Amino acid sequence: MSDVLKGLRQTLHAVFTTRPALIILVLAGFLYGFYYPAAYQHQVATRLPIALVDLDQSPASRKITERLLATPQLRLVEQLGDFESARTLLEKRQVDGLVLIPANFERGVLSGTRPDAVAFYLNGAYIVRVSAIGEGLQAALQDAVAQALEAPARALGIRKLTPVQLIVHPLFNTREGYGSYVVPGVAVVIVHQTLFMGIVLLMGERRRLGQRFASAGELLGSGLAFVLIGLMTALFYFGFVFWFQDYPRAGGFGAMLLGALLFVAATVAFALFIGSFFDRGERSAQFLAASSALVFFLSGVPWPFAAMPAPLAALAQLLPSTSGVQALVKINQMDAQLRDVLPELGTLAALLAVYGALALRRYLKRPAVRAPASP
Repeated sequence: MSDVLKGLRQTLHAVFTTRPALIILVLAGFLYGFYYPAAYQHQVATRLPIALVDLDQSPASRKITERLLATPQLRLVEQLGDFESARTLLEKRQVDGLVLIPANFERGVLSGTRPDAVAFYLNGAYIVRVSAIGEGLQAALQDAVAQALEAPARALGIRKLTPVQLIVHPLFNTREGYGSYVVPGVAVVIVHQTLFMGIVLLMGERRRLGQRFASAGELLGSGLAFVLIGLMTALFYFGFVFWFQDYPRAGGFGAMLLGALLFVAATVAFALFIGSFFDRGERSAQFLAASSALVFFLSGVPWPFAAMPAPLAALAQLLPSTSGVQALVKINQMDAQLRDVLPELGTLAALLAVYGALALRRYLKRPAVRAPASP
């Protein structure tokens, strides 16, 4: 027990006295809790600039214009008489989309013949903005066409057209916001990466200074110190940040605590094992700086496992972040019970055992690397 407490005390002292480690392990997690969600504060895109080219100049086309002006996702900034001018605005990214209403559009609608299509041209560089513009344009066109058909329908004795209505009730992302979709998964990746990179940095520094763990108890105490820091960071995100940013949070505390504990412990074991291969702290940043994007894309949030090549999907399971993201998003956002995430929790427990054993073997049987003598 004395070796465990010694390792715990020495590691906490190293974290709070080594500036790079303190920034990564403590400050970065805290700052990211406010910095990263700020980009998704409004959840949905609104007031996106578009241009309109109306070659019909009819009551139907004017109804489309009125509907565009009333659509919250859109902001009509230009009404032009020729397509090329509007296309130039789109290519220069002065607008995010343009609408082309062809000549004789109303005549085709009222005559029952197939009218020339209303064309939407969108800037595809930003998928969320494109989606918002497309939804707004579709709604505007449907309403305008329905209003244009109302008078002919009355003339035929049809009192009221009854269009099919689609009623959508989102189950989990109740605000249907992009932030509510992406941030809960990214939060788990942030916990993983700050913990992982901070531990690897400290382990590299220990090796550079020739410091060794005297026993398995001392290594265990060091791991417990990192688990404590990681668990506090995880609870900060899952308890405070999700509440403060008003993201979906439906999970039970017990399931969340168990999932977070297994995830953090597996991440610590993984980081200790990887850290044993670095002979100085700064090299870890050189090799691991770009790993965050890879970790996120392998988590199954932006790209489903079913669409990944089978070897890549299998490789993703070797990262604690993969099962951690899947389990904690289900628990925190989808109100999953422990029985619903047993496969992910089992994977985390297996990774904890495997990486823990590998780290133990590496640190207790590896000779220390002495710091080079000063000239």
